[in-house]
Amino acid sequence: MNILQLLAELAEANPAIYEQASQRRAILGRIGAMGAKVAAASLPLAAGSLVLASPAFARNTPLDVLQLALLLEHMENDFYRTALGQLAKPDGTKVPAGFIPAEVRPDFVTIQQHEQQHVDFLTTAITNSGGTLATKPGFDYTGSHNGTQTALFPDVFTSFDTFLAVAQFLEDAGVRAYKGQITTLQGDNGILEAGIRIHSVEARHASHIRTLRRQRQSASAPDAIRSWVGPGASGSPLPGKTDLAYAQEDQLTQPVSPIQNVTFSELTALGAVFGTDSARLQRAVQEAFDEPVTTEQATAVVALFTY
Repeated sequence: MNILQLLAELAEANPAIYEQASQRRAILGRIGAMGAKVAAASLPLAAGSLVLASPAFARNTPLDVLQLALLLEHMENDFYRTALGQLAKPDGTKVPAGFIPAEVRPDFVTIQQHEQQHVDFLTTAITNSGGTLATKPGFDYTGSHNGTQTALFPDVFTSFDTFLAVAQFLEDAGVRAYKGQITTLQGDNGILEAGIRIHSVEARHASHIRTLRRQRQSASAPDAIRSWVGPGASGSPLPGKTDLAYAQEDQLTQPVSPIQNVTFSELTALGAVFGTDSARLQRAVQEAFDEPVTTEQATAVVALFTY
């Protein structure tokens, strides 16, 4: 049994022990330093001391994080595969070859290859840890759940601008989802490092897609889309439909400890740059910090596209 599977089972037996990561890792480290026979004999006692009597219920563990990450990567990978004509839509038809303009098609081929590599890595990580791969759902990127409700994005594969907006939404959601799971991965440095690396790649995807969207704007656009998240046009690309991935992006406080926040008024050293333009100063503060989304919020994003 791999360590991730063991930690998952310990956490299910008693959720409180997941907060005792340093103690658990120290105990397991000592076990690993023992001889095989001694370790086998000691494991029930050492692990048992952590598994206290308490009702079992689902708990976020590294394995849970990997499963969520794989679901997100499947969603993104199949989105690009569909747009590139590699995968049929739910109705059995394929997106025409010229849907993605020739000058940027290589960009999306590369992005799709990245997503496939993420899928392959996460699949291997889960199976090697002793986990069971969750069944991959069907994806409908119109948001109609395979025609069972009104579509949120009916022209996602007929309008390139809508496609880019949905792509930005998926990439931004992925960035925030990885950020929201980082603390759960702190018990395994290898998986933590891999998660951070994937997170940074998803952020580059999102920035590139935003740049493409800005290049397609009118030169006189009053609020140009930026290559990073911010208020207005730089936020939710299709307001009312894609807001799930942008929760708390407008907040003006940031935590520096569990009991203390830095407020907007304490960040006014930027005033030397922006002078009395309080609106620009406020925007700068909002854009300076990226926000995570919770497991529940990330799952809700996925639910928009699954059936």
